[in-house]
Order: sequence, then C-alpha cells, then structure tokens
Amino acid sequence: MIATIDRTPLPRSVFRRPVLEAAPDLRGGPLVRMIPEGPVALRLTEAEARDAGNDPGPHACRDRATRSGVMSGPPGQAHVRFIHGMSRRSA
Repeated sequence: MIATIDRTPLPRSVFRRPVLEAAPDLRGGPLVRMIPEGPVALRLTEAEARDAGNDPGPHACRDRATRSGVMSGPPGQAHVRFIHGMSRRSA
C-alpha cells in the first residue's frame, strides 16, 4: 500500500528541545529533504535518543569533531550511518 506523506518540513524550532523530549514526538512524522526537483519525504518509524552529555554510550559523546559532529550542531541536521546492513539516521 502506498500512503501519502505530508511534505511540509517541520520548523527547526521543533528540534530546539532536549533530545529525550523531542525524539518520541518525531515518530510517525515526516522527514523531508528539499531538493531542486521538489520535496522528498519519508515517515519516521522509529527514533532513538541519546543525551551525549549524560550518556557515555553513544559514539558522538567521544568523537564530536568528525562525522558525528553534526549531532552536537544546530537543530534540524541529520547524522546518517550505515549499520548492520541497513541505513540508519540519527538526528
């Protein structure tokens, strides 16, 4: 079955909240990327939140300068990594 997805991007203010508060609200919502041909959207089916300042487990806690640096940057950006044979997006 093909379902339509609202392709209206969420405002960055949605992401300007503590990660543990924002992540559950993102499940089921759209992830929209604006490209010249028009918006591309998908529905988020899961969201994982790690508070890197208080949780030593995530790799972003130890390595903020390289590829995971986006996780401690401004809101509304994405960290995408390949793991266990599938794409994974962390924001």
